[in-house]
Amino acid sequence: MFDQLMERSDKVWIYSTGRFVEERRAFLCDLNERGHGLRTIRQINKFLLVIAERVNVRQRLPITERQIVRAANDWGSKTCAPSSSAETRETATKRFIFVAKNWFRFLGKWRDPDRNPQFKPELDSFLKELRDERGYTDETISSHQSALNLFFEWLGKQGVALKDVSPEILAGYFVQNKARGWKKSTVKAYSNSLRAFFRYASRQNWCRTGLAETIRSPRIYSMATLPEGPSWEQIQRLIANLNTGRASHIRDRAMILLLAVYGLRIGEVCKLTLEDLDWANEKIRIRRLKNRRIQEYPLTAEVGNAILKYLQNVRPRRSSRVLFLTLRKPYRPITRGGASGCIAGHVRALGFRLPHYGPHSLRYVLSSDYVLSLS
Repeated sequence: MFDQLMERSDKVWIYSTGRFVEERRAFLCDLNERGHGLRTIRQINKFLLVIAERVNVRQRLPITERQIVRAANDWGSKTCAPSSSAETRETATKRFIFVAKNWFRFLGKWRDPDRNPQFKPELDSFLKELRDERGYTDETISSHQSALNLFFEWLGKQGVALKDVSPEILAGYFVQNKARGWKKSTVKAYSNSLRAFFRYASRQNWCRTGLAETIRSPRIYSMATLPEGPSWEQIQRLIANLNTGRASHIRDRAMILLLAVYGLRIGEVCKLTLEDLDWANEKIRIRRLKNRRIQEYPLTAEVGNAILKYLQNVRPRRSSRVLFLTLRKPYRPITRGGASGCIAGHVRALGFRLPHYGPHSLRYVLSSDYVLSLS
C-alpha cells in the first residue's frame, strides 16, 4: 500500500517500518476500498505516522479524548512554525484529532460520546416508538435520528430547552440552514422528522401543544426529486470498463448491475445474502427496505454471471452470509457508505460531468430491453 502512496523509496521505507504499520495499512486500504481519492489518502497517511508515534493503539483500555487532544497539542507545538497564527495551529490540531478519531474508531479503540445528552431520553423514547409501535425500518429510523440530532445540536447551542421551543425558534432553524444551502428536498425530509417528533413530544407533555402543525414543508413537484445521473449509454460504458480481473472491479460491477438492472436501493444491495440467490430456479429475492416485503425477480444471465464471478474469484471465504463483503481485512459486510463511495469513484473516473454520481441515480436509467425481460 505504501509504495502506491509514496514516490520516493526512502519515504516508502519510513512509512512501511514505522510504529503500528499493520494498523495503519489496514485503515489506508479501507479508505481506498471505500472510494477515497489518492490525494486524500496520502494526506491521511502522513497523519497516521505522527499519531502512531504519540498514541499506543494497542493499549488494552479504550483511547480517551484527553489522550487524543494531548497528542494533537504536542504535535502542533512541534510542527507549526512559531510565526504561524493561532488559527493555523487550531486548524492543524483539529485535523489531527479528526484523523485520529476516525482511525481509532476503525480499530475499535474509540467510541463516540452520545450526541446531545440533554435530549437523549426524549430521542430514545421517540425512536423506540417508531421501532416497536409503528414498525418503521432501521433505515427510516436512522434518517429520523440523523435529522433530529442535527436539530438538537443547534437547539443546544441556542441554550433552549425542549419545553421552550416556539414556532419562531423552529422557523429560525430552517431559515438559518436554508441560507447555508439546504435544498428543498432536505428541508422537506427534516421537516417531516421534526413534525413527527413534536407530535409525539406533545402527547408526552414535553413541549407546547400544536408545534408540529406550525412546521411547513416546501412543495416539491412530481419527479422533481429524481437524481440526475448517467444515461443508459454511460452506464453501459461504466459496466464495460469494470469488466476486468481486478477484485474491486469484479465486486463493484456486480453491485452496479443490480442497481441499474433491477432499480434497487444501495441499502437493498448491501443486505443481500447468499440465500437470496436461487440458482436452481434462476431467481433473486430482494428485501425491500420501505415496506419490508420480499420480491422475486428473474436472475438475468449478465447479472448472474457477474455475481458468480465475484463469488468464485473474489469474495473472501468467511462465515458471514451477507453477499458483498469488504476486500481487505478485517473482512465484514460492506456498508452503504462504503459501497456508495466505491461506485461514485468509478463513475467519476470515467470523466462524466453529472449533477449526481452516487448509486441512487443509477436506479432511474433502466433500459427498455431490461424492462421487457423482467416483466
